[in-house]
Amino acid sequence: MKHFTSKKVLLFLAVAIIAAMLAATLICANAADAAADPTIKDITVTPAFGVYKDGNVNTFGTTSTVTITSNTVIDSVYVVFWSEASDIKLTYNGKEHTVENDFLQCWFELPEDFADCKTLTMTFNKALNVSEVNAFAEGTLPDWVHVWKAPYDKADLLLVSTHADDEQLFFAGVLPYHVAMGYRVQVAYFTDHTNGLGRRHEFLNGLWTVGVDHYPVISNIPDAYSTTSAAAIANMNWAGFTEDYAISFQTELLRRFKPQVVVEHDLNGEYGHGQHMLNVQTMIKAVELASDATKYPDSATKYGVWDTPKLYVHMYTENKVTMNWDEPLEYFGGKSAFQMTQLGYKNHASQQYTWFTAWLNGNNNNITKATQITTYSPCDYGLYRTTVGNDVDKNNFFENLISYDEQYRLEQERLEQERLEQERLEQEEQKRREEESKRLEEESKRLESEAEASRQESIKKEQQEQLEQQKEQANSEKENNKSFGVIAVFVLIAAVVMLGSIIIRRMRSY
Repeated sequence: MKHFTSKKVLLFLAVAIIAAMLAATLICANAADAAADPTIKDITVTPAFGVYKDGNVNTFGTTSTVTITSNTVIDSVYVVFWSEASDIKLTYNGKEHTVENDFLQCWFELPEDFADCKTLTMTFNKALNVSEVNAFAEGTLPDWVHVWKAPYDKADLLLVSTHADDEQLFFAGVLPYHVAMGYRVQVAYFTDHTNGLGRRHEFLNGLWTVGVDHYPVISNIPDAYSTTSAAAIANMNWAGFTEDYAISFQTELLRRFKPQVVVEHDLNGEYGHGQHMLNVQTMIKAVELASDATKYPDSATKYGVWDTPKLYVHMYTENKVTMNWDEPLEYFGGKSAFQMTQLGYKNHASQQYTWFTAWLNGNNNNITKATQITTYSPCDYGLYRTTVGNDVDKNNFFENLISYDEQYRLEQERLEQERLEQERLEQEEQKRREEESKRLEEESKRLESEAEASRQESIKKEQQEQLEQQKEQANSEKENNKSFGVIAVFVLIAAVVMLGSIIIRRMRSY
């Protein structure tokens, strides 16, 4: 019995130790997470609207100035506006700095000369509705902070969604798939929900969820339900807009972003929405006009003209393509593009009560693949217009196209090859010049050597000639001397003979 009890005690102690170790691990992990989170918890925000720190973008306080006070040095700030953004003038310790901003969700770092800042004043250009104010120390930002980038200069794919949530519904899979594939994805909205401003934050949060981090473009055409495009035009006219204005908006989108692929709504407006119809109809006209500088010349002057290579229309039956949004994507941790879209749609809290939710997710959340949706299938598209030929594979929006990043890479590769080729040619030219210089130097040395040899030969020849001349001169002198001696002998003999003759004659005379 005692032995059995000892076993129980030992088992209990082992379990207790393991539990303690797990608890310690969790505590350390939580402590590490807490230490890694740079969110400054103790900030004081003036004016003291509690809504600024309640985590709810649908609550706001109206002000033109916000002051943040903290016991921790502030490295960056995240301001969420409700319905209108503003440039932000920063003031600290007598210094000023302006943050240019067009985003409803605005994160920015403090400038270098604001080092050690613990009290920061932000001034807007007028009194605005501000939803959230957060400050951070230096470190990795939490996931709920959206660091938006400006809209692209050039986009591979332009998706023009009629309403906030259409981009996650009828275009389910398009955005996350092409983000994961590395394409430049730009979103624009054909209408603005002026009667539901919170929907702006819903689509921003939804876009961020599916990987879109370049800020969307939003039309100021108001949302209004209709069942025909004619009724949609009438609604626009009543609000002070015209069909020509809508075409101008679409044309400017094309010229501004120069998309290689444009994705648009069903010609019948999916479930028969007149604004969906008007969106695609005005885009079809814009695609034909955007390459003509005489049409809507203001945007042509500002952005240049553009001839869109491909226009895909949802559920268009000609040149049909079927997209696969259900393959696992490493970019999203193994989730498919369709599954990411389902997560993106959850950010549209105001629309969860609609029939769209069951359409996308199933009545019992039993839809997990895009192929399970047969009505208004998000997989079915048709190539409405192309300048690069018809698709053959019929499962890829970018068939026959090269992405802008790939074009840039190829261009850089081409430039690098040109640089290397130029460098090779310059090296060859340098080598040729060096060899030519060496050859000329050797030739010069050879010529100098030959000249020296010739000079030496000339000197030698001249010396030999001098010697010969000297010899000849000596011989000549010798001959001359010899001749002179002979003559002298003859003269002497003649003189002796004459003298002898004279002596003989005189002796005879005596």
